[in-house]
This record gives sequence, C-alpha cells and structure tokens, in this order.
Amino acid sequence: MTKELYKKEDIDVMLITKNSLNKSRIQELINFAKNSNFKKIGIANCFSMQKYADKLVEILQKDNFEVFAMNCKVSGLKTGDIFNDSSIAPSCDPLSQAKYLNENNTDLNINVGLCLGHGILFQQYSKAPTTTIIVKDFQTNHNIREQLE
Repeated sequence: MTKELYKKEDIDVMLITKNSLNKSRIQELINFAKNSNFKKIGIANCFSMQKYADKLVEILQKDNFEVFAMNCKVSGLKTGDIFNDSSIAPSCDPLSQAKYLNENNTDLNINVGLCLGHGILFQQYSKAPTTTIIVKDFQTNHNIREQLE
C-alpha cells in the first residue's frame, strides 16, 4: 500500500480534486481553485496561444479571480542572449514568466501552450502549483489524444 506516501496536505488536494471532477476542464479548474480558496491565478502562455490565454483571463475574471498573465516573449529577451550568438529574434522566456507570477504571489499557475522544455522550466521555477490547460502540438492541432489512439 502506498497511502503512507501521502501527507495530509496531499490528501487534501486529492479530496479537492475529487470534489471538482466531472466538469469541463476549465470548470474543473475553477472549482478546484475556489475549493482551495485560491484568489490569484497566474497564466504563462506561448505567444502563439495568446487568444486562448486572453479568453481564459476573461473567464477567470468573471469568476472573481485576480489574474496575472504573461506571454513567453514579452520580456524582450533575445535568442542570442541565451545562446551567445548574434540572433536578435525574440526568445521565449519561461523563467521571467515564473518570476513575474512568483512576484505577484499567485496561488495557482496555468500553462497555456508553452513548448515542452519551456513548460518544464516554468513549472520548475514556479512557486505556486502549476497545471496545464493546453498542450502545444502543431502536428495534431493541439489534440495530443490523436497520437495516443
């Protein structure tokens, strides 16, 4: 039995999850946040997913959450800055996204379509728990399930 692996706080999260199920993913997210007494929600999104991030901000604000959002290229970091070359193209910057949301003391963060490695870095540096609402997969138009069936 692995129940002893779970701390009381972990069991509390599992209970909140159980009580938030059987809804759309967004409604489940809203229920989970409300049942957890979260007030501040952070969104880290890929610039190519901006319209979805904007819609999610709108939905969450209608449910009275304080929302902080940042797309991956807004910091102004250049690709050359990361790779020490002459590229001036804007770079994705998941660490700045995590820093911004950490500075705003978000209770829960949402990954909206960050690239795989960028999402990993964002989650690693995020102080708040993080969930993913959209997985970026251009080959399947972001419907990863197609590859698993």
